Amino acid sequence: MYFWICKPSWTRNSFLAVLRHDSSKLDVQMLISRQLITVLIGTQALFSGWTVATHGVRWLDRVIGVPATPQISEFTATLLYSFTLFVCWDLSRFVVHLLMHRVPFLWAFHQVHHSAEVLTPLTFHRIHPIESWIYTMRGAIVTGVLAGLFYWFFRDSIDQVTIWGVPALGFLFNVAFGNLRHSHVWIRFPKAVELWFLSPAQHQIHHSKDPMHYGKNYGTWLAIWDRALGSLFHAEKPPQSYGVSNPNHQHNLLSAWFEPFRSLFPLAMLLCPVFVLEQEAVANPTEDPQSESEAEKKESSSTEDVEGSSESEELKPEKMSFAEEMIVYSDDQTLRVAGSAQKVSQEQLELFEFDNIEQVLQQVPGVATRNEDGFGLRPNIGIRGANSDRSAKISLMEDGVLLAPAPYAAPAAYYFPMSTRAVGVEVFKGPAATRHGPYTIGGALNVMTRDVPETFSYTADLAGGLRDTYKGHVWVGQRWNRFGILLEGAHLQSSGFKNLDGGGETGFQRTELMSKGELRLEKSAFELKLGYAHEQSNETYLGLSYDDLEDSPYRRYVSSNQGDMAWNRTQAELSWRFQPTTNIRIHTVAYHHWLDRSWTKLNGFRDGTSLHQLLSSEELSGQAEVYMAILKGEEDSTTTGQYLQIGTNHRVFHSYGIQSKAQWEHYGQGFTSVLEVGARLHADDVIRIHTEDAHMMQSSKLEHAGFDQETMLDSHATAKTLALHLHEDLSFDWLHLFPSVRLELIQGQREDLYAATQEAIVRPTLLPGFATLVDLGSWTDFFVGVHRGFSPVSPGQPEDVKPEVSWNYEAGFRGDFGNSHAEVVGFFNDYENLMGQCSFAGGCTGTDIDQQYNGGSVWIYGLEGVFSTDFKLSPKVSIPLGGSLTFNRSAFQTAFQSSFHQFGSVQEGDQLPYLPDVQSSLLVGLNTERLSLSSSLSHRSSMLDEAGVLGEEELEIPSLLLLNAAADVQLTKRFSLYVSGTNLTNAQNITSWRPFGARPIAPLQVMAGLKIHEDRP
Repeated sequence: MYFWICKPSWTRNSFLAVLRHDSSKLDVQMLISRQLITVLIGTQALFSGWTVATHGVRWLDRVIGVPATPQISEFTATLLYSFTLFVCWDLSRFVVHLLMHRVPFLWAFHQVHHSAEVLTPLTFHRIHPIESWIYTMRGAIVTGVLAGLFYWFFRDSIDQVTIWGVPALGFLFNVAFGNLRHSHVWIRFPKAVELWFLSPAQHQIHHSKDPMHYGKNYGTWLAIWDRALGSLFHAEKPPQSYGVSNPNHQHNLLSAWFEPFRSLFPLAMLLCPVFVLEQEAVANPTEDPQSESEAEKKESSSTEDVEGSSESEELKPEKMSFAEEMIVYSDDQTLRVAGSAQKVSQEQLELFEFDNIEQVLQQVPGVATRNEDGFGLRPNIGIRGANSDRSAKISLMEDGVLLAPAPYAAPAAYYFPMSTRAVGVEVFKGPAATRHGPYTIGGALNVMTRDVPETFSYTADLAGGLRDTYKGHVWVGQRWNRFGILLEGAHLQSSGFKNLDGGGETGFQRTELMSKGELRLEKSAFELKLGYAHEQSNETYLGLSYDDLEDSPYRRYVSSNQGDMAWNRTQAELSWRFQPTTNIRIHTVAYHHWLDRSWTKLNGFRDGTSLHQLLSSEELSGQAEVYMAILKGEEDSTTTGQYLQIGTNHRVFHSYGIQSKAQWEHYGQGFTSVLEVGARLHADDVIRIHTEDAHMMQSSKLEHAGFDQETMLDSHATAKTLALHLHEDLSFDWLHLFPSVRLELIQGQREDLYAATQEAIVRPTLLPGFATLVDLGSWTDFFVGVHRGFSPVSPGQPEDVKPEVSWNYEAGFRGDFGNSHAEVVGFFNDYENLMGQCSFAGGCTGTDIDQQYNGGSVWIYGLEGVFSTDFKLSPKVSIPLGGSLTFNRSAFQTAFQSSFHQFGSVQEGDQLPYLPDVQSSLLVGLNTERLSLSSSLSHRSSMLDEAGVLGEEELEIPSLLLLNAAADVQLTKRFSLYVSGTNLTNAQNITSWRPFGARPIAPLQVMAGLKIHEDRP
């Protein structure tokens, strides 16, 4: 049929010569022998895929649980399964085929197929039994894993599109062109098609004996895998000959079966089945190296290759960096993100030497913080209206790895890295946050740590300030050829700014240690990161009444004198970066974080009297006055109801997993593509043991009441998750498209000693997003985007508690004018369900702790702006100027009554608490060759403590204006001196009414420090 259709210039004798060739005879012999083997063992292999699928479904049901069936039609699920199976089958065949060529052990068997000197459709069956078994197992595993995953996820809703019982896509490709792949019929597709699908001609090139064709066109149907590897090849004419130069067998069945084993006798070959991606792909390893080099020269001069598919320059892995900088920049270092994303650089971090991350984030638009202790030990950060309590509604990361103690089971950030160690802070909002889940409503924050230096480097920073505040920060790094190491330590302590009635400590001590060891290979690098952190702080949740705040803002009541927080944290992360070609990058991290914390503090009165209501009331009378006097130590406890409950919350957190992402860059005709695929398999858990001891206030001192210790909570919450994301950066000159999707599969369970254990609940969530960036010129961009926002439900919540979901929209302009930058963004977050979570930090007590509440439909919208410039007065003198401005608005769309303290009685149109209408910051400085002067002004408008209407509620947090300044003098090349001051006007104001009572802003603080560092260029 080939000859009738294609009418090649072959004669009948030529065709018969091919059929009579010894190579063709071996094809027939191998076909018959394969069929005999199939009869003997094929039945077992046939069912092996279903065996894998069955065991996989049972394992997933047991470990994760039965998921809620997604609301998707059976037809759509079937199409999705069929397409996914086809792509995965093709990819798996590509990988196995690649291994067959590059692993010497496997090449010995694959030679049987490549030794064919003439090609016929029967050459497809010219496969050694060992290779046939490998491909059979590959098919069983791929089919079994995918069938198991899809059946587990969709249950009875999936099937495969088939034709006569054969997968439809594979059937169509095989019928149309399958037999022509192994033939002398030369059929090419248009080149644009060959960029995506391999033609029969391209596979015939793969069988060519010409050295210039070695290592080309490994794929079966899809060409994208060869494009990614740089092995895709086009040719205008057929090869002159087929086969290998020195086959390890003869053209007979016994030789083809047994000679490959004989060729493996040398021990070195048996011990070295190594996949060497660093080497040039070689289809015939017996060729002389010189001929291989000549083939490369010939290829470079005569091949018509795919644009961007081959390496344009030698990879230099020794410069591969582990710094996880996730904001994308163009070649001119301008932002290339279709959404709002900001970075606080190392230079900006060192400008004021802030030790409080909340102060660092004041310059970032859209980010709101709620001060609690004045030092930022446990920051409360919210983005675009997301509740700021313990930063639990944003994705917190360090070097791209989730850093919260238990990001899913207990996301409250009782740990946050010391800002003095950070070399950058990235903030993602809008569609840019989809890649960094699970919390995509507000956004994500990534803290970047120091990378291993390229040469011997060190820095020592020693500083001291008011109220016995001391800081020490030292790091040193060295590199020896391929190995490098970094050691870093930081310590911060203060005696505190509050005065405890009756005397006592109110300060803290905190230490963090980190080490990094890095090993660089030819095209990959490994890094081991280890960390340890410790804190002891005499902190409490108890604030002040409004009158006491006015009279003595830094007072602490004697009833809080047992406040003590102590925790230890360990961190271990193993990272692997791999760059097989210039356009493929893979980054994989395995991580384990452990945190053991114990916080002793005043929980409340034994009879349940609310501390928050007591301290926030303007006028007290009757028993309320008595309780207030007891808090202050002015009266003694006379009844058991007046006893003070001192509670210790002991919690142990584990967070561990492995995450990987791969990026593939492709440069086509008129477009570029950067595809990112990521996966994270994660688990975390928290053990909570909360106890209380009753104390009496006697003669202004707390004395144990003699009661037995009570256990209020003994629970174990676990979360197991699988997260997948896909992000595409597709550029057509001035137009950039950013489609993305994220899948979160979360299983949560909580066991409680004093409550019924809830069954594990699996919640699958699909989070799509799309954004567009338009280049309006060389210096201005317009971007618009939409994405699905999400915050997961914590383990142990009632089934009626819904995840926090929304549709988030944004649009903005971004301009870069030389050394000036400006950005204006408008956003609108349409919450289908706002979720509130009770915590001690938010003022909750007792059984309400860790409970989540539905908040219904809410709108949050606003406008963000940021600008920066640098006026050059002379080559050595400049005036940097920058600022940010944020307008926020919010409105509940329904009326309801909630047990959540920050919601309460909500009316339609009420505003969210702790969301200021206006935030702004302004920075101005003066830089010379040796002197740097900087000052900043930050403003925040008034806020609500509970949902309501600003200006109409009794309890509000007034506006706040803070002035900071810093100076840095370069004494010598190695020594510099700096002075920084915060709250220079010594403003005294309320920053929060949470957890219990008014919390003051930290007073004026001045620090002076000396830096010793390596020579600067």
